[in-house]
Parts: sequence; C-alpha cells; structure tokens
Amino acid sequence: MTPPLRKIVRIVWFPFFYGAKVVGSSLQVARDILTPGSAASPAFIEVALNSRTDVEITSIANMVSLTPGTVTVAVRTDPPTLWVHGLYTADEEAFFADIHQMEDYLLDITRPHGAPERTATGEVAP
Repeated sequence: MTPPLRKIVRIVWFPFFYGAKVVGSSLQVARDILTPGSAASPAFIEVALNSRTDVEITSIANMVSLTPGTVTVAVRTDPPTLWVHGLYTADEEAFFADIHQMEDYLLDITRPHGAPERTATGEVAP
C-alpha cells in the first residue's frame, strides 16, 4: 500500500479504532460496577512515549483520559512521559500495549512517515 493511501486509510479508520476502545473500556467498567465484587486492580503507571510535539503529547494524554477506567495524572515533555492511573492494571504489559497502540495510531496520522516500529517489549526499535 502506498504511503498516501495508507495515511488516508488510517485517518478514516481512526474514529472506529478509538470508538471501539472507548466502548470496550465502558463495558469493562460497567461489568465491574454491575457484578458483585471488584475486578479492579488500580495503579499509577509511568508510560514512556514516542510522541515528540506538544500536539502529539496532548492528544495521547487526552485520548487516555477519555477512555473509561484511565486518567492521565501528569505529563512530562522531556522525555515525553505520561503518568496514568488505570483501574485495570493487573496485566501491566497489556496496559502498556493498549496505550502504545493508541499512540501508534495517532502518530500514523500526525507524522509523514508514521509511527516508529516497536520491539516486542514496546520500546522503539533501533
């Protein structure tokens, strides 16, 4: 797929991708509220970002805060980092993967060459 076509597809797909994240998180929170007991495992987690510009950092911070069950507590721009409070953090790798996936989709839209490749651990590949 050519880069301009890929960018158009990502822009068109983004609202559906993010909407699915919001709906899935809403259902997880609703299920926890409506069932006995609690599946929550709240924690504050520091998430290193690949975002570099103020627009990218602000956008991912807002996307995280708008997703039910998470809220951005603090932001650092040098190096770009978010501190996130998550309700469901029992699987930290999955928590990081969700935030990095949202960031990668955002960077695919905001950068001419898309998001940098990540390794299996979520770090940017050299």
